Amino acid sequence: MNRPLLGALVGVVLLSSSCGVPVDRVPPSAPAAAERTPESSAVTPPPAQPSPLRTPTATPSPSQSPKPPPSLIGDNLNAWAFAPLDAPERLVVEGSVPSQRAWSTSKLLVVAAFLDEACDGDPRNASAAQQREMSRSLSESDMTSVVALANAIPSGKQAGMTKVLRSIGDDETTVPSRLEGTMTWRVERQVEFLVALHEGRVVSPESSQYILDHMQPITSQSWGLGAAGSSAYKGGWLRANTETRQMGIVDGYAVALITSGVGPAEVQSDGDSAHVDQMNKLATQLRARLSHEAAASEVHAA
Repeated sequence: MNRPLLGALVGVVLLSSSCGVPVDRVPPSAPAAAERTPESSAVTPPPAQPSPLRTPTATPSPSQSPKPPPSLIGDNLNAWAFAPLDAPERLVVEGSVPSQRAWSTSKLLVVAAFLDEACDGDPRNASAAQQREMSRSLSESDMTSVVALANAIPSGKQAGMTKVLRSIGDDETTVPSRLEGTMTWRVERQVEFLVALHEGRVVSPESSQYILDHMQPITSQSWGLGAAGSSAYKGGWLRANTETRQMGIVDGYAVALITSGVGPAEVQSDGDSAHVDQMNKLATQLRARLSHEAAASEVHAA
C-alpha cells in the first residue's frame, strides 16, 4: 500500500475512536459563557431612573378628647353653685365644705330688711346718712355702717332678715338673734337670692336694683369674682382657718362660691383675713365652666 493511502486510513481510525469517549471524560474545553470575564460578557443595565418626587404625608396624630370643663364634684374643701338668670331652674351645685357661714354676705340681708321696714321699699326714703351707710355696707363691708342700719329696722334685724328670706321662698336659712354673720347660708340659697334680686323680688324692684347697683366692692376687695368680671358681687371672710366666700352675677349667671380655708390668707382692710389666691382660682375656673355651660346650651337649643 502506498504511503498516502496509509495515512488516510490512520486518520479515519483516530477520528472514530475519539467519537466514542464518554462525555464525562471529555477534556475541559474553553470556559462557559457564565464563567467568562464580566467585562467581556455582562450586559450593562440601563441607568436608574429617579423616583418621582412625592409630597410627604403628615401622619395624623391620635385624636385627643376635649378637655373636660372645671368641676368641683367630689371636692370637700370648696363648693359653688350657679344658675342662668333666664333659667334659674337649671341650678347646679358642686363640692362641699364643712361649714357655710355667711359672714359679711349677710350684710345684703341687713340692707334689704332696712329698705323693707325703714324705707317702705323705696331707697329714696332713706336719709343722706342712711344712703351712705347702705353704700358702705355693700361696697366696703363696713361693720359700723351695717350695725347702724340693723338698729334702725323696726322689727329688729332677726325678724326683718327672716321676713326677706321667706318672701323669696327660702324656708331653710335661719337667722340667729345675734351675730348674723355666723348663720348658715348655703351657696344654692345665695344663688336663689341673687335670682330674686335680678327679678326685682327682694322687697321691691327699686330695692332690688339699688342693692345690685351698690354691690361693687372697693379695689382692695375686688379679688375673686371681681377679677373674673362679675358685674355685682359681695364677699364674706373672717380668719385664716374659716370660710371665705362670694356671691354675685357673672356672664348672665347667678353664682356663689366658697372655700374652707384653702391656701394662704391675706389681711383685709377690716383687719380680718381672706383666702384671696384660692378665691381667684375658683372664680377663674367657674367662669370657664360657665362658658362651657353657655356653649352647651346654645348647641342644645339649636
